[in-house]
Amino acid sequence: MATLRWTERRLGFTLVEVLIVITVIAILSMLVIPRAMAARRTARQAQLCGNLKQLRDAIERFEATTAAWPPSLADIMATSGDAISGNFDGRGGWVDRSMYDGPYILTGNGSLPKDPFTGEADWNYDNATGDVHSSSDLTALDGTAYNTW
Repeated sequence: MATLRWTERRLGFTLVEVLIVITVIAILSMLVIPRAMAARRTARQAQLCGNLKQLRDAIERFEATTAAWPPSLADIMATSGDAISGNFDGRGGWVDRSMYDGPYILTGNGSLPKDPFTGEADWNYDNATGDVHSSSDLTALDGTAYNTW
């Protein structure tokens, strides 16, 4: 009967080898997961900037054509001047419905764009100034609050 060499008898991994592999995987995951989370947050911030720009452009087009800020934010999506929710904006400006040529935003589902941080179309809108901001209480990566953007 021949004696087996050390390499021929070995059928599995040693405990030390398994622990080394687990340690390497743990270290790699500690490096990758935070970067992935930051990338996701950066993408949401970019989406928020895009949505705010789209809303602000639509509000300005509404004001340019009707001589008043939209009485409500949903009015930028009105299909005709008759569908606008009010006759005056927050500063008392009269909405010239006959000049309305919207809708100024078209979305696939017919609703306002959603805030990527709240998941709702719950924007903070001031119809006296035409100003719109996020309603999120979170803070951006640069330290500013999203509701000041």
